[in-house]
Amino acid sequence: MSMEKVAPVASQAQGTHYTMADSSLQTDSTNLIVAHHAIERIGMGRYQWQLLVTCGFGFLVDQMLLVSISIITPNTAKEFGPAHATLLSASLYAGLLVGAILYGVAADYMGRKLVWQLSIYGVSVITMLSASATSWTAVNVWMTLNGLFAGGNLAIDLTILAEALPRKWTFLLTGLAAVWGLGNAITGLIAWPLVDSFCCPNGATPETCTRAENMGWRYLDIILGGLCLIMAIVRSLVLGMDESPKWLVTTGKLEEAVKVINAISAKNKSDYVVDIDMFSTTPVQNNSKNNWLYQLGTVKHLFFGLKQVRLIICLVLLWALVGIAYPLYTVFLSYYLEAHGANLGDGSNYQTYRDWAISSVVGIFGPVLSAYLVRVPFLGHRWSLTITGCICAVFAGAFTSVKTEGQNIGFSCMINFWLNALYAIIYAYTPTVFKTEHRAIACGLLLACGRLTSLSSPFIATYVDVTSPVPLWISCAFYVAIGIIALALPFEPSKLNDLSTEEQLG
Repeated sequence: MSMEKVAPVASQAQGTHYTMADSSLQTDSTNLIVAHHAIERIGMGRYQWQLLVTCGFGFLVDQMLLVSISIITPNTAKEFGPAHATLLSASLYAGLLVGAILYGVAADYMGRKLVWQLSIYGVSVITMLSASATSWTAVNVWMTLNGLFAGGNLAIDLTILAEALPRKWTFLLTGLAAVWGLGNAITGLIAWPLVDSFCCPNGATPETCTRAENMGWRYLDIILGGLCLIMAIVRSLVLGMDESPKWLVTTGKLEEAVKVINAISAKNKSDYVVDIDMFSTTPVQNNSKNNWLYQLGTVKHLFFGLKQVRLIICLVLLWALVGIAYPLYTVFLSYYLEAHGANLGDGSNYQTYRDWAISSVVGIFGPVLSAYLVRVPFLGHRWSLTITGCICAVFAGAFTSVKTEGQNIGFSCMINFWLNALYAIIYAYTPTVFKTEHRAIACGLLLACGRLTSLSSPFIATYVDVTSPVPLWISCAFYVAIGIIALALPFEPSKLNDLSTEEQLG
């Protein structure tokens, strides 16, 4: 196969491509542009579609873990009788917080591939081992470990996909969040017969609920862990992935980057190839890049320049609001409605899981709408985020007037739809506006901001009057704030072309 030489050509949609002979290519940043240019020229193909599926596994695992705690908590409380059962989610969020930071640093230091595989294998094993818990303390320890392994899962998935997709296909980052609704539905449908047949009845206490009578939540852990293990094996051994060529370039591993780019091109059946001569092979090397302390130190680069400072401030606020708004709302809503005369049904397992399945399926289509909205030229990510944030506030406020079971499920569906649409845009926006060298750690730290504020919700639920309307309206205000902050974001990903991406973000 002959190598296609690169000449100065005008890209149809992605900006101008420069000759490899340009003297500016003697820097690491221009080597990144070569790698970025190669991804654009190879185009969307089999490799990216397979990667999309495997990253979808990561989203699925993350959501099943987050959803399962709402099923496990009441059933473990029957058996162990803790003073404050709602604080179990605090253990999970604590693990997620630490994991998000550690995985972000590790992905920039060790590479995307290893961390990507470690995360999902760790979650699968720990989830299955969680079923062995014989005390409330053990349940909390396993939950924290689970969060630790799952903490950076979404950040790494989004980082990997953002670095592999041609720019005009980055809207798929938004659409990928549709998997959340699928994860909700799968978990609920698996839990339904297990809780109904193998868990102690509502109102049971440690005196009346033995381990043998309360195996349902343990079976749920084993099944979910087994599903995660299957996805991990398919992800690493069947579909697989190559190391990110952009990360390899930033670490000076140019020969490996060339092999990976050509492997991607071959898998996509493209005739585009690169060789080492297309890169600057004598960049200034910095051995400290191989030190994890150096990777932690790169956080300061996220604050270079007024636009970068503005970007970080806006994203920290967005992720913090995302982390607290929905947990705060869901914690208080059911208590508030019941205290104000709402008839939400008989509370049977049938009604609970039926409503869960319906609202989860509806939620799948929220990110699909967002994937369309972000491609509309006059909307982009920022205005789409503003629109979805304000609509979330409207439905969240209207939900407080619900009086019947039918109204409850209708508003539940709408809230799920628009919240998933909102969150999908934030999750997809984040990895596309950071440089390759700092992308994983930036995503990890921002995800940690969300986990940190989420950590407050179980304490609020435990120690605050849950019949008060104030937290509900505060949540509505947070959604409006998300929409306003979105307009202050300095970058619109759809307007960053392939050459300017690394330069404009720098």
